Amino acid sequence: MQLAVAKIVQSIENKSKSLAGKDKKEIAMSLLSQFYDAVFIAIDIPLVPSVAESIIHKYTKSFLMILVSSSIDAMVATFREIGIFPSKDYLSAVTVNEVP
Repeated sequence: MQLAVAKIVQSIENKSKSLAGKDKKEIAMSLLSQFYDAVFIAIDIPLVPSVAESIIHKYTKSFLMILVSSSIDAMVATFREIGIFPSKDYLSAVTVNEVP
């Protein structure tokens, strides 16, 4: 899960520098939600009826998405701290200095 989150976060950051952090997170959450939907279709829980299985998948996905949201926040903070992503202070200073 963490590897998928890290790859998606880095990819969005590299390709969408003009978007706000909130928008980037929404894109990442949407992509990861679609990923989990594709994975859950392929998972069959033995001896569990289909109806119960879909309920289990629904609640499992809800729980995973809570973890993903927190993971994205933590990952972005870590990437900023170690220098992979520029800090917010740096970005605002560059933007202020570029305005005539």
